[in-house]
Amino acid sequence: MAHFTIALHNRTLQLTREGLGFIMILIGVGLGAINTGNNLLYLILAMCCSFIVVSGILSEMSLKKLSVQGQAPPYLYAQEHGSVILKLSNHKKWEPSYSIRVKPAQSRQSFSLEPEPYFFFIPAGATMEKPVMLTAQKRGHLKISACRLTTRFPFGFFYKTKTIPLKLETVVFPSIHPVKLPEYSEAGLEGEGTVQPRGEELHAIREFQPGDSLSSVHWKSSAKTGNLRVKEFHSHNLQSYTVFLTLTDPASNRPVTGEVLEERVSEAASLIYHLIQKGHEVSLKTEENQTPFDSSEAHLLDLMRQLAFIGIEDEC
Repeated sequence: MAHFTIALHNRTLQLTREGLGFIMILIGVGLGAINTGNNLLYLILAMCCSFIVVSGILSEMSLKKLSVQGQAPPYLYAQEHGSVILKLSNHKKWEPSYSIRVKPAQSRQSFSLEPEPYFFFIPAGATMEKPVMLTAQKRGHLKISACRLTTRFPFGFFYKTKTIPLKLETVVFPSIHPVKLPEYSEAGLEGEGTVQPRGEELHAIREFQPGDSLSSVHWKSSAKTGNLRVKEFHSHNLQSYTVFLTLTDPASNRPVTGEVLEERVSEAASLIYHLIQKGHEVSLKTEENQTPFDSSEAHLLDLMRQLAFIGIEDEC
């Protein structure tokens, strides 16, 4: 726990609880040496001061000439863990580095690293790797341009922190949550609800029978023959669905608020994800366009990427 912080350029120095206790002892020894004139107390005072100087020198040497590189997956889902490899390189020729932690550049970030990367010993000229789990809180383009290296080496009196560049980029897809998948219904009308089945493979056209749905009537064939004729579909377990995503409020015809937008995008992404995982063909329809039907993994990634940036002005 730090009590005092000093910031200078790209470094900060925080006093720990142990460091505060040591300084209090140092002050007490100094006052005793002045009041009594005891040479032994002066020697102890000088030794304590040398500990602080040595601590500053060794911690600075430990943080000197270090660089961090990150290897992130091409995509991950919001609020879910994604594996990231962090590489810490020591570019010094002779001196190793000790007790280095890698932290985000700022305390409040839209992502978290678990467990916190810790490198106990980095030999001179060596590169050490640590796998960590990256969790992003919101969808879009995630770009990490800097990180902090912290150390308490050698005595634990201070947290010394150094900010260095870090290039780590990935795309965060919308969060996926459990949803109730729609049941197939030939009576679905376009524009109603969130999901519309497209229908199964057309098998034949037959005469209308009592109980048949009017939505299955083949109007061109009925007009030619003068009798109602309906489409008969080949029975398959797999179907095709259209997922509708509306980004405007029907009452005011204005874009929905951010919270409602995120809920709708997450709902659409969850439906698409679970439907394609079950092998169904899915199309995403918005006010602007509609994607083709497909059930491939590549199609899923394309739809997730589109949903990751929809409603976000800056995609870079």
